[in-house]
Amino acid sequence: MKRKPIQGWLASALLVTSLWGGTPAFAESIGDEVKLDQSQPEISQAGFDIAKDYAVWINQDENMVTLYNLGKNTETKIGSKSSKKTSPKVDGDYVVWIDEDSSVNLYDISKGKEKRISESSGTIADVEIADNHVVWSNKTSKGTDIYLYNIDTGDEEKVSTSGKATRPVVSESYVAWEDSRDGNADIYYYDIDTKEEEAAVTGRGNQIRPSIYSDTILYENEAAENTQIYEYDITTGKNKKVTDGSTDKNYVHLYKSSYVYIDDGDLKSADLGKSSSRQIDSYIFKGNAPRVYGNYVLYSKRNSDKKLQLNLYDIKEKEAVSLGSVVGEPSQPDGSDRYVVYLSESKRDNSVVLYDTKNKTSQIISKTNADPNHPVVSNRYVVWYDYSKKALISYDIQRGRETQLTDEDNKQEPSDEIFKIDGSQLLWMNDGRRPELMITDLKTGEHKSASSVKGEPLSIDIYGNYASWVIETGSKKATVTLYDINRERQTDIVKNVQVEDAAIGDNFVVWSEYKNNSWDLFQYNISRERTTDLLRYTDRDQMNPQASRNMVFFKDNRLSPNAKNFYYELYDVEDGSFVDLSWNDKAEVTEPRIGGNRIVWIDTRDKTPAVYTMAISSPQDDDDDNGGPGPEPEPGDYKQYVLVDMMADGTYKEKMKSTSPDKFVFVFFANTKDQVKLSVEEAIDDLDRFIDLLTSDDLDNIMIRIYE
Repeated sequence: MKRKPIQGWLASALLVTSLWGGTPAFAESIGDEVKLDQSQPEISQAGFDIAKDYAVWINQDENMVTLYNLGKNTETKIGSKSSKKTSPKVDGDYVVWIDEDSSVNLYDISKGKEKRISESSGTIADVEIADNHVVWSNKTSKGTDIYLYNIDTGDEEKVSTSGKATRPVVSESYVAWEDSRDGNADIYYYDIDTKEEEAAVTGRGNQIRPSIYSDTILYENEAAENTQIYEYDITTGKNKKVTDGSTDKNYVHLYKSSYVYIDDGDLKSADLGKSSSRQIDSYIFKGNAPRVYGNYVLYSKRNSDKKLQLNLYDIKEKEAVSLGSVVGEPSQPDGSDRYVVYLSESKRDNSVVLYDTKNKTSQIISKTNADPNHPVVSNRYVVWYDYSKKALISYDIQRGRETQLTDEDNKQEPSDEIFKIDGSQLLWMNDGRRPELMITDLKTGEHKSASSVKGEPLSIDIYGNYASWVIETGSKKATVTLYDINRERQTDIVKNVQVEDAAIGDNFVVWSEYKNNSWDLFQYNISRERTTDLLRYTDRDQMNPQASRNMVFFKDNRLSPNAKNFYYELYDVEDGSFVDLSWNDKAEVTEPRIGGNRIVWIDTRDKTPAVYTMAISSPQDDDDDNGGPGPEPEPGDYKQYVLVDMMADGTYKEKMKSTSPDKFVFVFFANTKDQVKLSVEEAIDDLDRFIDLLTSDDLDNIMIRIYE
C-alpha cells in the first residue's frame, strides 16, 4: 500500500521526542562481549529489616542502603554514597538509618526524598520505626536517653528520664527500652498518648533487648542460669515466661502474635500462647538479629565461602530464598533476548541465577533448599530440573512465581536434562514406564503427549509451532522427526542415518549428518518439505548445530591446522552467509549456547569462570510469550489520556520526555474487541505497523497510557 506523506510525517512527529532522547533502554551493541556481574557483594553487619512491601540492608563496603521490593524482586540504592550508614529499618513507605555524622535520616519511598530528622547532638544508636513513629537512643555528657520523632508532625521529644536508657523499640502507642537506672537492666516503657513513663519489668538480673508490637513486649531475661524469653502485657501488667529449656534464647523479635529468636545458634519461630516452636535454620549469624513480618523471616548466615548472606524464609511455605548475594562457580548458561540464566555451583548448594540484560541486575530465583540442574529460559519463563523434588520447575519472571510442573504421583518422571523451551511451550522427556515426549503449556500447566518413543532421544528442540527429536534406530543410525504441534502430526524428515543433533529455526530444521567420512550440515525446509545441503565440504566436520530464528551456531574444524581443534561459527540461513562476529582472542569458551538474539557461554580467560554474552542481532520484545506486552496491569498502574488533547495542551511532548519508551503506550481502537496497545519502543522497531494503526483509527479516539 502506498503511503501518503502526511502519514509518515505524523508518525515521525509523534515519535521524534523519544528518538531525540536517545535509544530505548533495551539497546545492546551487536557483537560486543558482555561479562555478567556475578560478584554480588556480601551484606554488612550494619543490620537489616523487613516490612510489608520492602526489605532493607547495607552491602559490605557500600555506603548506600539497598531497598528491596518484595513484590517486584527489584533493588534500589538509596541514601548518599559519601557517608556510612548503620541500622537501616523500614515500615510502610519510610526507611530510617543512622548516618556517620550521628544523625537519624528518614527516606520517603513514595517521594524518593531523604531528610535528617534528629535535632539534638550526641552519639545516636538503636534506631527503630513503626507506623508514623521513629525512636533512637542518644548519648550525651548527661547520659543516654530515648527520643521519639513523629513523622506526621515533625516533632521530636525525649521520652526517658534516667540517662541510662538504650535499645528502644516502638509501636503505634508505646515506646519500650532497656534501662539501667537501678544498676541492672530493666524494661521501661512510655505511653505516647498520655506522655507518661512507666516501669514494666524490674527485678534481679538483667532484662534486655525488648521487642514490642501493640501493647505486648517480649524481652530476654538473664536472671536464671539460662536466658529465656518473657512476655509483658502493658494493658494487664502481667508478666510470664514463654520459652524454657537448658539453652540460651536471644535476639527475639515480635510481629503480631508471631516471634522469632535464636536458640543456641538455631533460628526458631513460635506463636504467643503456644508452647511449641519451629526450627527455621541453623548456624545463624548472631551479629544481626532476625526480623519477622507476617509470614516472612529475614535473617543472615554465612555461606560456604564464609560470606554473610541474607535469607528470606516463608513460614507458611516452609521455604527460604537468598537475597542480595550470588556466589559459586557458574555453569550451564542459557539465554533469550532479555534474560540470561545459569547455575551457580558452590560446595554446599546450587542456585539458579537470572540476569536481566536490560536492567543489568542479577537475582537468585531458586529456593535455598532446592537442588537445580539445567536451567533454560525463553521470554518470561525459566525452567529447570530439581533433584530434591525429582520434578521440573518453572519460574514466571513477570510474576516472580515458581511452579512445580511435574509430580511422581501423576506418573511423571522427567529427564534431568532432556527438555527445551520456547515462549510458553516446554518440550520434555517423560522417563516413566511408557517413555514419551510431552509438551507443557507454561501459562496453564496443561500437559499433552507429543509422541511415545523407544529410548532416550539423542536431541530434542521446540520452536514456534514445531518440535523435533532424534531417536536411535540402530548402531550409528537415527531418525530425525518433525512434529507439527497444532496438527498433532509427525514427519520423519530423514531416516536411518548417522546423526546426533537437530535444531529448529525459522522455517527450517538443521542437523549434522555423517557422510563420506565427514560431518556436514543439512537442512529441511518446513514449508517446501524439502531437504538440501546447508554446509557441506569434502573434508573436516561441522557438528552440534544449534538454531535460533534465522541463525545456526555450530562447531567447525574446517580451517584448523589440527582436525582435533574445533572453533565456532555463526551462519545466517536466510542470507546464506557466515556472520562476521568473533570472540576476543583471549576468550576461553566452554558451554556456548544460542537463544533469542544472543550467544551465552562460560569463559575462563581470567582464570576464574565467568558468564559472558554477546548480542548477534536486534532483540524482540521479551516480556511475553508472543513478543507482545505483558499482562494487563491492575487499575491504578497507569494514567490514560486522549492523544489529541495532549497535543493541543502541549503535555504530549512533556510526558514523552519524562517517560521510559516501554511505558509510554499508544492505545488504538480503545475499549473495543480490536484494541491494540503499542509502546513507543515497539513503534520505533516497527514503524510500518505504527503508521497502519495510526491511519486506521480515528485520531480523536486514540488514547495514551503512561504506566508506572
